[in-house]
Amino acid sequence: MTTTPRNILITGAGSGIGAAVAKVFTDAGDRVHLLDISADRLAQVAQELPTELVEQYPVDVTDFDAVQEAVAKVASHGSIDVLAGCAGVFDGLATVETTTRELWDRVIDINLTGTFNVVKPVAAQMISQKSGSIVLMSSIAAHRATPDGLAYDASKAGLEGMTRRLAVDLGPHGINANIVAPGVIRTGIRATSEEILGELVPDTNVGVGTNPELRDMLVPLRRAAEASEVASTVFFLAGEGASYISGDVIHVDGGWIAA
Repeated sequence: MTTTPRNILITGAGSGIGAAVAKVFTDAGDRVHLLDISADRLAQVAQELPTELVEQYPVDVTDFDAVQEAVAKVASHGSIDVLAGCAGVFDGLATVETTTRELWDRVIDINLTGTFNVVKPVAAQMISQKSGSIVLMSSIAAHRATPDGLAYDASKAGLEGMTRRLAVDLGPHGINANIVAPGVIRTGIRATSEEILGELVPDTNVGVGTNPELRDMLVPLRRAAEASEVASTVFFLAGEGASYISGDVIHVDGGWIAA
């Protein structure tokens, strides 16, 4: 348990890694502020957490003004100590030939621009506090071109560039910024991506995560990870033990990056 409860802002908190991040922080006694495009998914996640430690904000991260309002509400609790940016969608294995302009715009708007929309006001709040930690969610796809689609790969590589710049900009204010890059994780990202992207993606039920033989060939640990294994890394990067780590990428990929 943390001595003094922190205020943790989590995007994409309605499922998968974001929901697991919410649990690891509430288990430590921190207050979590959950943002997700789906009010229903937020309510389901909140039911599994201590009521007194949870605030819910149904927000689309692509809506800049709505995000500003939500961040201001979180800051009204006294501080924003940690941002865990987990919102994102997956575009199957869409190639340059099958990626339409509409699909490109939507994926980049959610994964990259949506993250900026949250980071900008949070960074301003943390600068005023002269403290804070930002942990954003990239992917092995930022380093390996074949696991996912064109727009997804580009968005995750862009997040890593953004985070390195955040580390430079925010370090003098006592704020660190890092990236977690998961590999094959058991989450519902395919279902939520289909819900959000609709017919823009022909098939999200593809990739290493749905092919055990390919997974075992590429991943030395020969298994998919649980979302909780990614969440524990986020928790570490947001804590005192990682206070001198900034601008870095931590892979949670079962050794895939080494293979």
